Amino acid sequence: MADTATATSETSPKDITTGKACTIGRLISEQEGWKIVNAAAEWEGTPYFAVGANAVKGVKGDCSGTTNKIFISAGFPYPYKQTATFVDYVESSHRFREVHQDREPMQAGDILFWRGHMAIYAPFPEGHPKRNTGVMHRGKTVPNNFYTAFNERAGTPYAPYNIATFRGDAYRVFRYFVLPGEDKCKE
Repeated sequence: MADTATATSETSPKDITTGKACTIGRLISEQEGWKIVNAAAEWEGTPYFAVGANAVKGVKGDCSGTTNKIFISAGFPYPYKQTATFVDYVESSHRFREVHQDREPMQAGDILFWRGHMAIYAPFPEGHPKRNTGVMHRGKTVPNNFYTAFNERAGTPYAPYNIATFRGDAYRVFRYFVLPGEDKCKE
């Protein structure tokens, strides 16, 4: 039986959805993404400790634990995954879709994923109090555009920062995908 839902989907390219159990749903909107960014702001100042799923706002957290707890508190839950298993979870769960920056822009609330690290994209607009905190890149002040947990070597608590100054390696982008209840899920 042909999968007409994937053949006509406006949110999910056929090559991403073919053969998956549930392809009905939608990507979160920019407005919903800002709910995630606002939840991330509540974690500012949380000291870094490698505690994974045991992250506690204001007490301790690492990149995977804070990201998971922030998504849950913003109303976009997914089960905790370490960075080492996050991409496998994305590929098997249908809960996130990869955003290819050459085809579509990133939006607030997207997960930025490097090997061994994840963070939350936060494109603070001009005039936002979190946009400029004195982060320098090549001798110039650059705007913050994501929230991150730093590692223990940095000694910096959870905070906004600039992507270009964070790491030199490539990152992938994932956007939360809202799935309907299983009873509405069609093949």
